[in-house]
Amino acid sequence: MYLWSLGMNVDSIRQMPHGILVADLHLAPDENQDMWTLNLELPEFTDALYYAPFQKHAINPDLDLWPEAYNQCHPLPVSPSDIHDLKRGGMFLLLRLTSGSFVAILPIVSTEVMTWLQGTDSGLALAASHFGHMELNVTAPLLAVAENTCPYAAVRDVWGAARKQLDSFHLREEKALPEVFRYLGWCTWEQYRDDISESLILEAIDSIEREDLPIRWVLIDDGHLQISGAFTSITADGGAEAPDDAQDRKLAGFQPDLNKFPHGWERIQNRIRQSKKIKWSGIWLNFNGYWGGIASENNLGAINQHLCAISEVTKLPKSTAEDAGAFYDAWIRQQAESGFNFIKVDNESQNVPLYRGSSSNAVRAANVNHQALEDAVEKHLDGMINCMAHSNLCAFNARFSQVTRCSEDYAKEDLWRAKHHLHNSFGNMLWMGQTIWGDHDMFHSSDPVAGAVMARSKAISGGPVYLSDASGDFDPELVRPLCLSSGRILMPLAPAVPVPSSLFVDPYEADAAFCVIAPLVDQCAVWAAYNLTSPEKSVSAVLRMEDYSAAGALIDENWEAPAEGLIVWDEVSQTCARMLAADPEGLSFSLKTFSDIFLLLSPVFHGWAVIGLRNKYLAPQACHVHSRGHEYLELSCEDAGKLLIWKQADSVACEEGEVVPVGEHLWEIQLRKPESRVTLRL
Repeated sequence: MYLWSLGMNVDSIRQMPHGILVADLHLAPDENQDMWTLNLELPEFTDALYYAPFQKHAINPDLDLWPEAYNQCHPLPVSPSDIHDLKRGGMFLLLRLTSGSFVAILPIVSTEVMTWLQGTDSGLALAASHFGHMELNVTAPLLAVAENTCPYAAVRDVWGAARKQLDSFHLREEKALPEVFRYLGWCTWEQYRDDISESLILEAIDSIEREDLPIRWVLIDDGHLQISGAFTSITADGGAEAPDDAQDRKLAGFQPDLNKFPHGWERIQNRIRQSKKIKWSGIWLNFNGYWGGIASENNLGAINQHLCAISEVTKLPKSTAEDAGAFYDAWIRQQAESGFNFIKVDNESQNVPLYRGSSSNAVRAANVNHQALEDAVEKHLDGMINCMAHSNLCAFNARFSQVTRCSEDYAKEDLWRAKHHLHNSFGNMLWMGQTIWGDHDMFHSSDPVAGAVMARSKAISGGPVYLSDASGDFDPELVRPLCLSSGRILMPLAPAVPVPSSLFVDPYEADAAFCVIAPLVDQCAVWAAYNLTSPEKSVSAVLRMEDYSAAGALIDENWEAPAEGLIVWDEVSQTCARMLAADPEGLSFSLKTFSDIFLLLSPVFHGWAVIGLRNKYLAPQACHVHSRGHEYLELSCEDAGKLLIWKQADSVACEEGEVVPVGEHLWEIQLRKPESRVTLRL
């Protein structure tokens, strides 16, 4: 079905088992042959979803930064006539064929070369380069392809095919999310940017201690590193999210800036150890040392023997496993010895451009650095959040790391960013979510523009949930539903992604809402719809039974429409409806402005539906059903609160607490203590 037209510099090309395309490449920069290309003859399709940086609707769509990409990968629905105009840097492509099945196409990054998609006069092309100045002859896997009647299965299959070919990365199912990321956190960046200090951090910790919220970890973001030169605070990024003067900002030493942190990390870590709330702490680092690399004149001592000059004023690790390992192991070990449990690593995709022009093979150098960092974190720390890592080179090196930012930065009181952030966070998880849990970034619960929508969206992200409000600004009514009283986040079984009807729709221009779904325990699900239009207009949303089935597909399970139907609980309006399997129309909603609809879908089994612990965004996740029959239901809840059950009966009894009718067929039981086990009977 797939025909590969020969492009330039192809000595041989062949299709391998598992849908992998392998070729012998010849790259000769001195002969102006620094990029290899192959024209792709695609099967007939009706719709496509193309993932590349700085596309239409980006914060700055005029930018063309590849292979930087930063956090700016955007899923863009396109038609067959658009293929010629697609931007370079395509990292993933999903096609809906005229036959009705789906094809997933994944460019592969190997040890020596990275590949990407791009539009050409001939259609769609696969391109490859090492971004180096030396000649290269190599046999390498270039592309993975998979076809399935289910779009989510096609995505899973194409990553599975790549995984069989490469050991440089692991799938999400092969990893465990670190305990720290299962609890509520707080970060300095969005509130304070890089204008932080020892006194400010200590004051913030004290304020968190006073808050009636179970915040369990803090992340100290940019603004603490020892850097060369004097700089004002970071205020502008030109839409790419790196500072405008990034090239001038360079790391000078591993110790924190003693002008801002005169006692290093000692006082801050002592305060955290004394805290009755905060259990973990994290620290922000820059993958390249700092935004512009490592200063040639620095305080790194013997580490310098493992660095190479990429310019007169800049260094980076030498391109060997030993040298990169020496640099990252020393740096990461110091963070662990300073008391930190995890790190956030920024600016990862900038590594290749920094080496470009000075390295014989910039891709090999970046791969070595990634593997050295992964090894160091696995050895010394509990976990890592990757950031500015929207490059397939980063994705193909996520061997141990579990979390990656899946969108550009959130910004308080910025409506356009809020819309963009929601679309890209959920949309990117379709392809990124096979290897990592997505980081939807921090948010302000006090944000009057998007705080409530953001809170509910973080609940279904499947990744870390953390705040950035200043002292006294937290909105507990929006934060408490995210977690248990212990601070543990109620998480879905898999990250939320677009439902089938939203996959190939442009949510900024369409008349339909952008809808996502995630699976929950006991075959429950959560479905959300968003009005992301710009300019703003009213949109419609329809919950369909096929959306419910899609939730099961995300965890490779076949969830058929429940014979007794679904109970649909609207978390915002606190109302419910019953949706039957035979209902062809589904449930319709409208959203007039930027807003969300947030629905819990609970299947009816033996006449019972467990909605869950009331006033928790993911209410079913707090409950565990032990057994049930037509006459009884036995379950337990992890926290105290009000348990909400649906049962079509005249009365329901419970020995462990009073049962109160709160609506048509809705019953509420007050649970006085955590881990309560209750039995309901007719």
